Amino acid sequence: MNNQLATHFRTYFQLPAADASALAGAFGLMNLFARSLGGISSDLLFKYVGFRGRIWAQFLALFFEAIFLFCFGLVDNSQPWYVALAVLVCFSLFVQMAEGTSYGIVPFMNKQQLAVVSALVGAGGNLGAVIAGFCFYRPINDPLIPFQVHAGYVMFWALLTPLYYWREHGGMFHGPAVTEEKVEKSQAEEPAGPAADVAV
Repeated sequence: MNNQLATHFRTYFQLPAADASALAGAFGLMNLFARSLGGISSDLLFKYVGFRGRIWAQFLALFFEAIFLFCFGLVDNSQPWYVALAVLVCFSLFVQMAEGTSYGIVPFMNKQQLAVVSALVGAGGNLGAVIAGFCFYRPINDPLIPFQVHAGYVMFWALLTPLYYWREHGGMFHGPAVTEEKVEKSQAEEPAGPAADVAV
């Protein structure tokens, strides 16, 4: 989005380059508070309904991210630029909130995989930008359709959220299958690998 928005406002809405850049900057400006808002909402839902609250927070952030991105792709240049800006701000709010809700889930991953998961979550945005650029924006020669297709891609991942399930934490609709204490005990009883055999 950071790569596309300034060009979109400049060429499609025929705005001066400086104005187009300023409007596009509104997308990143939401980072000042929206990412934290996502983390706070994840914490609040966790407080009241447990781990499934964090999954619901992630789902809702992704769902409305897709909705507002699709709406942004419906704003044509027959409408004033500030209509597109208003939709963009709403879209960006949920984008940054989804980042916050993602990091609300990361600490609950398997301790042996936590570092890898944290790295993947941190780098995922950069990879997603490359994928979106090559798959949605470069091959489609239309100013609006790429945003709509991109929205469908986001919605696809949002609708997969109910399938996420951890046996020690549960999922959106089901509680945990086992207690965290049992999981930690089973992990502690697993062989530590060749290094442990050498030490013995």
